[in-house]
Amino acid sequence: MKKIFITGISGTGKTTIAKELEKKGVYTIDVDEVEGLCTWIDKNRGQKASDDAILNDEFVSNHEWVCSVPQLIELMNKGDDVVVILGSPSNQKDFLHLFDKVLLLQCPPEVFIERIEMRTNNEFGKDKTAQKLILGWYEDFEKEMLDIGAIPIDATQPTDDVVEQVLKKIQL
Repeated sequence: MKKIFITGISGTGKTTIAKELEKKGVYTIDVDEVEGLCTWIDKNRGQKASDDAILNDEFVSNHEWVCSVPQLIELMNKGDDVVVILGSPSNQKDFLHLFDKVLLLQCPPEVFIERIEMRTNNEFGKDKTAQKLILGWYEDFEKEMLDIGAIPIDATQPTDDVVEQVLKKIQL
């Protein structure tokens, strides 16, 4: 089985790409969309945050978006030939070794901020103070991903073109 991980800063189009890959019959897991797969955890106390948290800079600075690695592995093993996981949890370094390829969706800040503001399925980044944190993270995040060998994908292109690039990179 080919195991592919697609990541990118918030607003680069991971959820959109996941939906399009699913339409093409690719077994896809968007870690943000699977109930209970990821959870906000208090960095100091190690406790789960309440579901009604306000995702502002104070909250985001004191919490991590953590993916359950055992649950992720269980979901991955339900695939046949190819499984594509999409997301950007805080602990992705704990499971990147499980993947054959890592793809990095990239777009400039003005694009991902506009997308964050327009989306209706996710509240993360809607708060202006949280947007400042995201802007502060994105360059280091992208550099770190590229340094570990992530393959860059230009996510400013039309969705169909991005999906085609992804399919080529995972050789489907």
